[in-house]
Amino acid sequence: MSTFHNVQEAGSRRSLLWRRLGVGALTVLVAAGLFGLLGDQTAVVEARSGDSLHLRVTYASSARPGQDVPFEIEVSDPAGLAPQITLALTADYLDIYETQGWYPATTDETRDDEWLYLTFATQEQPTMTVGFDAYIQPNSVRGRQGQVAVVVDGVPRDPVSFRTQLFP
Repeated sequence: MSTFHNVQEAGSRRSLLWRRLGVGALTVLVAAGLFGLLGDQTAVVEARSGDSLHLRVTYASSARPGQDVPFEIEVSDPAGLAPQITLALTADYLDIYETQGWYPATTDETRDDEWLYLTFATQEQPTMTVGFDAYIQPNSVRGRQGQVAVVVDGVPRDPVSFRTQLFP
């Protein structure tokens, strides 16, 4: 009879341990959600090119398929930008997006194996902000890494790198 009692007691202890582990895992999951660690996240990367050209990219560092996400590129130069500026963006990064377009609209777009080149009129203002009206494609399951650079003399200069991680 004591052997049966010891087996029953050991099973009860194992059951209690599993329940405690389950409650602990749920607590960690709920706490992560409360502190915003599981939802969509936005990040910013910046770089300076040359003496005064400043590049700033705001993007979704984590997102879920089907969600609207921010993607904005800002280029500034206190002395004023050239009448047109060309941005280079890693071409395959945009594969995770379903898009409505660029705002303002591009004056020219070209693509090679690595880069998508987008040319914009700047009206020689000191700052130009380009927005990408897009959401993550519902069938996208893997994130992507990308880069954005200002094109100077036909070459993308000082690119900023970023990564969008996707969660189900």
